[in-house]
Amino acid sequence: MQKCPSCKTENPDNARFCIDCGVALGAERPSGAPEKPDEIGRVRGEADLVFEAGNVSYDPGTLVADRYQVEKELGRGGMGTVLLCRDKFQDDEFCCLKVINPQLIDNEELVERFKSEGRIARKIRHPAIIATHDIFEWKGRWHISMEFFPGIVLRKIINEADTAGQTLPLNDAVAVVEKLLDGLKAAHEVTVHRDLKPENVMIKGKPGSPDFHLKILDFGIAKNFEVSNATMAEVAMGTTGYMAPEQARDAANVDRRADLYATAVIFYELMTGLLPVGNYEPPTALRPDLPGWVDAFVDKGLRARPDARYADAIEMKRALLTGGGTTDKQGANRATQVFTSPLAEARKEKDPVRDGRWLRVKLMDSRQGLLHAVAYSPDGQCFATAGEDGNIKVWDARRLKPVAELKGHSAWVKALHFSPDGRVLASGSGDKSVRVWDTRTWREAAVINGHETPVIAVRFSPDGHFLASSGADQTAVLWDTTNFEPVSEVHGGGIAALSFSPDGLLLASGTLNQSVVVWDMMTGEVLVELKGHRGTITSLSFSPDGRYLLSGSDDSTIRVYEVPGFQRTLKVRDHSSLVWSINFSSDGRVMASAGEDRMLVLRRLPEWDEMASFLDHPKGVSGVSFSPDGRNMVSCGRSGSVAVYSLQV
Repeated sequence: MQKCPSCKTENPDNARFCIDCGVALGAERPSGAPEKPDEIGRVRGEADLVFEAGNVSYDPGTLVADRYQVEKELGRGGMGTVLLCRDKFQDDEFCCLKVINPQLIDNEELVERFKSEGRIARKIRHPAIIATHDIFEWKGRWHISMEFFPGIVLRKIINEADTAGQTLPLNDAVAVVEKLLDGLKAAHEVTVHRDLKPENVMIKGKPGSPDFHLKILDFGIAKNFEVSNATMAEVAMGTTGYMAPEQARDAANVDRRADLYATAVIFYELMTGLLPVGNYEPPTALRPDLPGWVDAFVDKGLRARPDARYADAIEMKRALLTGGGTTDKQGANRATQVFTSPLAEARKEKDPVRDGRWLRVKLMDSRQGLLHAVAYSPDGQCFATAGEDGNIKVWDARRLKPVAELKGHSAWVKALHFSPDGRVLASGSGDKSVRVWDTRTWREAAVINGHETPVIAVRFSPDGHFLASSGADQTAVLWDTTNFEPVSEVHGGGIAALSFSPDGLLLASGTLNQSVVVWDMMTGEVLVELKGHRGTITSLSFSPDGRYLLSGSDDSTIRVYEVPGFQRTLKVRDHSSLVWSINFSSDGRVMASAGEDRMLVLRRLPEWDEMASFLDHPKGVSGVSFSPDGRNMVSCGRSGSVAVYSLQV
């Protein structure tokens, strides 16, 4: 056994990563090169593209075009990098340079789009729009010089309020949206922004105060009314969640009402911290302190048909400042309704898995430190997260707020699983115990002590009659859930992952010695041992239809075995490091995998083609779970973050 240099957990000699903290244990990583024709997925591990390329450098002190002296980098986007500079022609005043990213300079369409951004923005002059001064080429790169605004991004305001467990005052939200609409009024004389979102809005000062200022930025995909759209890709350019339905269908032909739709989304998010996607509740249902007119204002702004929304920024601002023309009583009657977002409503006949897109609804700080596990309840009303602090946090799945904190473990919690009837939640911990929690009261119902080492996995059988737990002590124990007495044990290899087949007749156990053992629950005998991985088996999952068994390992691969023969039919190489978690949607049509490499990858079955990937957890994704209806998903990260996703149809 080898001891982890970081957390001191004992690991097998051939383990590449610690079973607790994920720290590399010294063995060389396996090569990322595909080995066989049946492998699918990306090969990662190459260094990210750096901003400097060739003989062009933007280090501090660099003088660009004999005028702009670089101070530092402010941020990067898909199209360009923004630098803080001093303008030598303006008494060394601060300004910003946006430089097209080097990997795009040979793409004529994207270069034209970058230049179009500068040309469009230069025509708009308004206090609520970042002023653009010039567009020029230097050393083969196009640059846009613009005003420097020392504010903060609106996204940060939303995230900080959510982290603090606070809500933004209505007056502050109104002040923000009022300024935003003022800027849009001026912008719409020239263009449609087409990518309004909190990341593209900056503010300075307290909203509503005399020193409050707001700026709209990034006109990178704006539509120029005076030029042809020939150079603009005819795709749904924009950001899902903020895009109007017509923009998702035909981005090239939208008008100003698409921006007003995005404004209504931003207002909703300011009020609730959520995006109005899928089936969403009116703001007053989430915040009873809000007046009823807020519901009507948002509802009109989010109408599916453009002509049913506000006609222009002037009308929308008037409605905002006059309470939407409704009464509180009218709004109160609406508060019990659940609305369907226009994007979902417009595509009811579509196949959600094939035609939908996964959208991150919210990214939250759990305040639990490093997270190991996340699990949705069977009724979809809540999910639980657990990690290094030893506590379990239960979240309301609709409002995305904590509703309970379960304390009892004295060490990290590695595994969580709800019973099929949702009445209890099991947790496995580094304190060598399994605890069972009553979900009606969230009180401890039982403590199971049967392992000599940390408990790595817990799993209920599909009928709820048994609970399996396992650890690095070479043992998996089957417990009777009526009294939590041991029924049987299986041994071998240090068991790091468990999964029951949907019919409950098979129990798969992934071991620390690189193999997967499948047990016949009727006889207690080993049915088959699957070898081939070159590392600890860190995750296992049977598909809901029982057709596949998937195994993930610290060798960075996922292997697909077809039941009942357990022939390996596929190797999925989506990750460049340890695969912490594998899960299926309830209908078995979507598979998600979470990795130490920060990647969360979704694949569509039976084709196994990639449908989405996310990079929302900066220190690795440790767990992923689907809601029972398959329309929502939650992931947890080793930085303590929790990300919630929704399938937008």
